Amino acid sequence: MSIVAIISDEPGIDDQIRSALEVPAPDVARVPMSAGGGDADRLVGSLPAGGDIVAVVGPGLELDRAIELLERIDRLRPDIVTVLAATADPATLQRAIGAGARRMLPPASSPSEMAAVLDDAFDVLGRRRADLTGASIEDSRRLVISVVSAKGGTGKTSVASNLAIALAVAAPGQVALLDFDLQFGDVEFALRLKPELTIADLARAGDRIDATSVKAFLTPHPSGVFALCAPSQPAEAEQLTSEILGSVIELLKHNFRFVVIDTAGGIDEAALVAMDHSTDLVLMSSTDIPSVRAIQKTVRALSALGLDDRKWHYVLNRSDAKVGLDSDDVREAVGMPIDLAVPESRIMTLAMNQGSPVVESDPRSAAARAIAEFAAKFLPAPVSTGKRLGRWSR
Repeated sequence: MSIVAIISDEPGIDDQIRSALEVPAPDVARVPMSAGGGDADRLVGSLPAGGDIVAVVGPGLELDRAIELLERIDRLRPDIVTVLAATADPATLQRAIGAGARRMLPPASSPSEMAAVLDDAFDVLGRRRADLTGASIEDSRRLVISVVSAKGGTGKTSVASNLAIALAVAAPGQVALLDFDLQFGDVEFALRLKPELTIADLARAGDRIDATSVKAFLTPHPSGVFALCAPSQPAEAEQLTSEILGSVIELLKHNFRFVVIDTAGGIDEAALVAMDHSTDLVLMSSTDIPSVRAIQKTVRALSALGLDDRKWHYVLNRSDAKVGLDSDDVREAVGMPIDLAVPESRIMTLAMNQGSPVVESDPRSAAARAIAEFAAKFLPAPVSTGKRLGRWSR
């Protein structure tokens, strides 16, 4: 039996959670603050026993009191996964993670956001049980896909965003999109996101982050993609070392079947880390001569670095642009087959400017169909495109 235990005196919070989860009343239990007579250990002792239990601490508690309860639950009831109901600013998040909380539940969360946070907490319980019992679940091979271009302006962010959303159609909730353009990343604008936390906040949390708590730094997109956005200030990129970036990729690979990484134009340190941890490299150019020459040099450089054991894919953007080179010329010059030819289209530019990738805003367009066919190459077998029903759906 799955139980959500709420430690709070906030009026109506149990009804809000019950409504969000669409479950009968016995599955949601309120534990009033008075249950322990003011003693944290006794309050924790009054939590339900048996079944799968997620404890929501708050809302309506002073932060120090909430942190104390999280620490007590972590020590006395390791069988329980905790969620802190409070505003997810970086300082609070770091304290919550240090006290054992696995997710944050902001007070203004919508019902779907509440359900998603609690659904993830119960998934953590399932993984813990599998680890303790030695059970293993056969999983599809996890892919890390880096989108790389030797020059800026080739449409790399647009292709990375559209690819992530196209993959999420087949695997909702199983796609992470990382913005490794650490100084001037555009993923948050490409997907019209408002991230509360970025990769810089994750770096500041240090070694307190694990494969579960890293998800608290991601920003969900309605498509089922989870984005880790670039720092809000270019100067924050300085603290993101190669070691930190590599750890981020490995942590997300533990949680997601597909990790798509949008890199900066050119081959910088972050791009090299991304490619080193990748299974697949998506190399991009457009049809102009400087772009084609740059991708030729990139191919030689990556081969010299020993990255030719990855699976390479070549994307030609604005493939039908009348600039003196056609697709056959480019294919011969680069020495690679063209896996995705994205036609020049006003729709692509408009979609990018509006923060609604074309596979979402205009799925019947030629560009969207081409990207969807390209995304299918990463799927080992036919996968239903129906949306996943959550744990709490009837």
